[in-house]
Amino acid sequence: MMKASPEEISRTGPDRIIYDPTGGVLRDWNDPEFFWLNEQILVVRTCEAHLLATWTTERLGPHLLRIACRRSEDEGQTWSEPQIIDGDGIGDGGPAAWQVPVIGPHGRIYLFYSHSSRPGSGAFGGGLRCRTSDDGGKTWSRPADLKFPRSPIDNSDCNHPSIWISIAVPPVTKGGRALLGFTRWADNPDVPRGASGIKERYSQIEFLSFENLPDRPAAEDVQLVPLNIDAPIIVPHEDCPSASFAQEPYTVFLPDGRLFMVMRSNRGEVWYAVSPDQGATWSTPQPMLYEDGGKPMLQPVSPCPIFDAGAGEYLFLFQNNDGYEFGAESRWDVRNRRPAFLSRGQYRPAAQQTIWWGAPSLLIDNGAVPWGPEGMGRLEAAAYPSLTETDDGFLLWYPDRKGFLVGKHLTHGYLKALDEPRQPTNKAAGGDA
Repeated sequence: MMKASPEEISRTGPDRIIYDPTGGVLRDWNDPEFFWLNEQILVVRTCEAHLLATWTTERLGPHLLRIACRRSEDEGQTWSEPQIIDGDGIGDGGPAAWQVPVIGPHGRIYLFYSHSSRPGSGAFGGGLRCRTSDDGGKTWSRPADLKFPRSPIDNSDCNHPSIWISIAVPPVTKGGRALLGFTRWADNPDVPRGASGIKERYSQIEFLSFENLPDRPAAEDVQLVPLNIDAPIIVPHEDCPSASFAQEPYTVFLPDGRLFMVMRSNRGEVWYAVSPDQGATWSTPQPMLYEDGGKPMLQPVSPCPIFDAGAGEYLFLFQNNDGYEFGAESRWDVRNRRPAFLSRGQYRPAAQQTIWWGAPSLLIDNGAVPWGPEGMGRLEAAAYPSLTETDDGFLLWYPDRKGFLVGKHLTHGYLKALDEPRQPTNKAAGGDA
């Protein structure tokens, strides 16, 4: 078995390095101290204006699944020592994954994540756990297990936890409520595709509101309110129209106060929906086009984040293929999860689709060189990233092939040079011709 090379960290040309799992030396993939797989890198700015990075990390047998963090006080040039927050072998010993940080109105950091008290139960069989920090992520409170709302598509046996995942930093309303969007998979044979394999199973998108964060509650006192559990966001499953396949929401606010949400489907396209009431109700989902009447934006079953770039401008990171590229045999095939393209979006208030997009520009690629043990190599370019603002643009933080956690500087000059969306005519914008 070939060893893991530290030289691979430079393959995508990063400008920042959060975490190099090799430590700068050749590593054996089965080294029990080698956490080679690292993903969902979510970086937020604390109330001290420092950076806090959290991610999900794991190793080979004996398998461990944990949540880690690092802090930076110099815009990501250097980072504190990695700290394990929760997961296998920590406390009650169950796996922890898919953390999402929220900075409360008074500066307290809330970290929400999936956790199971059953060791070996996997990454998708946990409840909802929370920890807090009042010192920028240096120390964390004891964990509190919150009651995750159940759905009719869950297993009828309440001993079976909901199957869910959240993958993005929640948007926060002006009133201080955090809106957690998440994927829920069915675990019910009475639901179409409700007992299929996870890649074909019925899935839908829901939102929770963390209501009382302005009151600075302790972790155990956070109030959860399901927003659309009775009217979830669904997209027709490509192979079974009576089932749904809607996953991994990324959400931004529009200048008019509405929410704009994008999601992945299994139809080779990005889909979107809009909420006029902070996540309580949503428009009927439909394919996201470059502009009204334009071509659909193509995407395999891969994360497709949208980011707010300010002043009615948006950034969209996606693969720009329908899933059957580079020899991929299905939309799930990891070979189609690269390269990563960036499109510039602009708010179009009178248009049917309220964000229009410019032509995509190639941003990140790894040359199809896999990272991982034999038969487990990853090829994702920038899957499950996050964005922080700088004095001269933004830093895009991303996992390179779900191994190295790195960042790329997107300057104002670079972003301004991206293709600008077409200006609508009166007819295209919904006005009189």
